[in-house]
Amino acid sequence: MSRYDPPLTLAPQPTRNHAQVRYTCTTAPGRTVAATGVFNSSPVVASCVSTSKAGGMETVRFADGGRSLIALDSATTARVAGVLATVQSGRVTEGRGAGHFVRRTVTFPPRQLPTDCLTSGIQHNEAAVQLEILP
Repeated sequence: MSRYDPPLTLAPQPTRNHAQVRYTCTTAPGRTVAATGVFNSSPVVASCVSTSKAGGMETVRFADGGRSLIALDSATTARVAGVLATVQSGRVTEGRGAGHFVRRTVTFPPRQLPTDCLTSGIQHNEAAVQLEILP
């Protein structure tokens, strides 16, 4: 679940995003471990229809006790058939996978009504998130 502070409206404005994510991580063929992530964005100029450089920090905690701190510093965003997809990249700075590059893909299906942007704004959203710690 992603929360926006302040909510996203039609007018671009500085916004922060806080997200809590659940992952199923493949650690070896046939072996998975559950993990949770907490993402906090850097302040970005965003609206209901656009965003800029959605970078930030994510802490991932694995069910086996491991942890990774990830710095995401670049992103590209595209909207196709109403689906907003953001691909972020960065590096693991501490913990499991330290030094490895990361790719984080966030896909937002169109769930909110367009009128939400005109009234109170979009305060939260749910998305599919895929996190890859690259070899």
